[in-house]
Amino acid sequence: MIFKAYLAAVLLLLSHAVFSQDAFVIEWDFAGQSFEDFVLKTESQYPVRFFYSDEWVSDLTLGSYSGKRMLNEILDTLFDGKSIYWYGIEAGNIILTKPYAIKQVKDKQADEHSFMPGIDYSENREAKITGENLVTDIGNPSDKDKPGKVTLSGYIIEKESREPVAGVTVYVPELSAGTISNSFGFYKIDMPRGTYSVKFTFIGMKERVFNLNMFGSGELNAEMNSVLVPLKEAVITAEKDIHLQRFETGVEKVNITTFRLMPTSMGESDIIKSVLLIPGVNSVGEGSSGFNVRGGSAGQNLILLYGAPVYNPSHLFGFFSAVNSDIIGDVTLYKGGIPGKYGGRLSSVMEIIPREGNRREFAGNAGISPVTAHFTIEGPVKEDTIFYHIAGRTTYSDWILRFIDNPSISNSSAYFGDLNARIAFDINRKNKMDLSAYYSYDSFRLNSDTTYRYQNNIISLRWRHYFSSRFFSAFTVYNSFYKYDITSLRVPQEAFELTHRINSTGFKADFNWFKGRNEFNFGADLNRYDVMPGSFMPAHDSSIVIPNTIEGQKAIEAALYFEDKYILTDYLSVDAGLRFSSFYAMGPQTVYTYNPDFTRSASSVTDTTAYSSRDNYKTYSGPELRLSANFRLDNYSSLKLNYNHTKQYLHLLSNTASISPSDTWKLSDAYIKPEAGDQIAAGYYRVLNKNKIEISAEVYYKWMDNMVDFKGGTDLVMNEAIERDIVNVYGKAYGMEFLVKKPGGRVRWSIGYTWSRVLTRSKGTFDDELINSGKWFPANYDKPHDLILTFNTLFSRRVSFSANYVFSSGRPVTYPVTTYSIDGIVITHYSDRNKYRIPYYSRFDFSVKISGNLKSDKIAQPHWIFSIYNFTGRDNVYSAYFKSLNNTVKGYYLTVFSKPIPSLSFNFDF
Repeated sequence: MIFKAYLAAVLLLLSHAVFSQDAFVIEWDFAGQSFEDFVLKTESQYPVRFFYSDEWVSDLTLGSYSGKRMLNEILDTLFDGKSIYWYGIEAGNIILTKPYAIKQVKDKQADEHSFMPGIDYSENREAKITGENLVTDIGNPSDKDKPGKVTLSGYIIEKESREPVAGVTVYVPELSAGTISNSFGFYKIDMPRGTYSVKFTFIGMKERVFNLNMFGSGELNAEMNSVLVPLKEAVITAEKDIHLQRFETGVEKVNITTFRLMPTSMGESDIIKSVLLIPGVNSVGEGSSGFNVRGGSAGQNLILLYGAPVYNPSHLFGFFSAVNSDIIGDVTLYKGGIPGKYGGRLSSVMEIIPREGNRREFAGNAGISPVTAHFTIEGPVKEDTIFYHIAGRTTYSDWILRFIDNPSISNSSAYFGDLNARIAFDINRKNKMDLSAYYSYDSFRLNSDTTYRYQNNIISLRWRHYFSSRFFSAFTVYNSFYKYDITSLRVPQEAFELTHRINSTGFKADFNWFKGRNEFNFGADLNRYDVMPGSFMPAHDSSIVIPNTIEGQKAIEAALYFEDKYILTDYLSVDAGLRFSSFYAMGPQTVYTYNPDFTRSASSVTDTTAYSSRDNYKTYSGPELRLSANFRLDNYSSLKLNYNHTKQYLHLLSNTASISPSDTWKLSDAYIKPEAGDQIAAGYYRVLNKNKIEISAEVYYKWMDNMVDFKGGTDLVMNEAIERDIVNVYGKAYGMEFLVKKPGGRVRWSIGYTWSRVLTRSKGTFDDELINSGKWFPANYDKPHDLILTFNTLFSRRVSFSANYVFSSGRPVTYPVTTYSIDGIVITHYSDRNKYRIPYYSRFDFSVKISGNLKSDKIAQPHWIFSIYNFTGRDNVYSAYFKSLNNTVKGYYLTVFSKPIPSLSFNFDF
């Protein structure tokens, strides 16, 4: 019977005439008979053949009918309400389909079922050009004159791998309207009844066009074919218009195809470095492991992989991203307009959606670069049902370091590796499950015996349930673990191991419901945190180091959210959401009480309270409002407004400009309050030159409270009462972002410029809690000017060229300004904090990608990528430091890359 179902499609292509079933009268008693037995007897009595899949009818039993019955009446009654449809062909073949009905060529249609065309006409280029595409009817033609709008919806998948495709532009040229598919590959668009062409476009895939007669609401699913190199077929002409219709300001989609063509620093595509090419996003310098978004600190960004937070997003002090680019399917950065489903961070959310894996056949790729090697394999365990995706990376940099004729480098060691694994199970059409795991490990030693090691571990289980074609749910359980170790063995008696770790376990329930002009998103989020601030232990038995472990922290964070995206008119849309979050600090914990008339210190402690396990000693809660509005001015421009209020209960403690391995995570407690942030933003968007050029201008103002800074000279390592050294500060950030880009065609380019300021002000009561006498001063990552130019050209299907140029202001630093002597001791006096700046930053990179001959019958498809990072060899200053020699203070600049860094990578797909 399964063979019959496959053969049905062939039969449809051979005949379109419908035969009459009225001549087939069923005279025997079939009450209680299984459908399969009924088919066998019918085929033996009449010249008919049935074609179907066994699983569709395994539980079907025929009912009781009085008198003689026509075959068509029996089938209509049996399949009513079961999403099974039948179609009769003149040759005597009866074909069952599920869940779509096949259009019957007759004057009257029995119902308003939606259906799909029987052949894939998108590959017929000649028909596409001349407008001779087949036309598909959606709904009942008798409803064509009814008032009101109808809804077209469906799912989009990649034809070969069967993966859902997120971010596909679905565009209706006649209406200058469209939408974008979500992470499930689902799309929905409302339109008046009529005749339209619907285009499905996505960079790296061939465009598909369907001609539709929209008589009523219905579904249209689409399969899209990948192309090896994005050429003219992949040019997105509708994305500009969709760009105008998106609700939020400050939402950026990272184009994965273009991202893989960008120049690399050491032969590895890096998602973090690609994000730095977006206006409003920058870093404190070369090789930094964090990034700053619209005036937020690096610890205020939420990076999600498999739905779980990544606590350290880098390898090797920021030279490589911790996320392997081979597993990435889609990346969205929310630098404003953060949806209600996300919380826990103040500045941005970067959601990394992994590829699901090939459902149909084994595939993979592998490659090597100057310091790394990587591989990916994917394929089905059971075709279209159980499939896997595994990717790994490692480095062999130690082997290279030993050949460098510089003792400080040859005596160093650097290693990292990571592994991603995912297995998915499509239980049935309405239920899908996947189990994902991620492991990363770093170990390096820089010209000393001190070894730094850190690791990220993530495991995530997700169940997706489809209640209907417009109502989805996703349930996720995850655990994310991060720890670092610092060990020193040079002096046996002083050998130590310093450890910090954070472990979080979470549960998410997300629901997505499309209802008319509304898209409702609602759900719940629950997290349990377990933080060990620090452990200082002897490294071996010979060490006399005194063991010390700082008391751990535990907390529970819970949230409920509801959001409604509502299309009021064709020119006005709003997105209103509310997230209510709560935070419960739990014992065991020791809380000190300080004399309020004095600054917090060991001498001002007046009492001590010990809380036992599971005691809730501090609670914070409150609403987080999300509001966006989109005013479409005409078919070529739109204006968007946005307001966000966010809370952050987890703090990254760092007194360095960039994230370092010794930074620690700290939960809110009795003295460290949650950070709170508010941002308002407005944006103007326009398309020019026949939709070939996009321009946008956004302005924003952000104010933040309860940010964490430190008193002068604070030591964060093994600090048992960190509240005594913390200074609460206000923050404000404001700026303008401009972007002009040409995202399609053989030649693509963009020009982005950001002017911004980031200022902070301490709000303490006592002198030692005030920084710069309580005046506003620039934050460490305040860089007013940021210019980014990108260029990409496709010379042919095999050769492409890409280049970037980046210019930015130098970041603030504190300089010594004078010295004075007291009793013969020379004292250095420093300026106000962050009063001066290091020199500006400038860098030019380029790369050339050469592919093989692209023959489809080759076992492997090779790709060579040659790139030069910092082509001009500019000595970009990372930081300034000072040394006192013979009562004289001398300053020095530290540079990470002072010469061009060439790299040659070889990759092949199989």
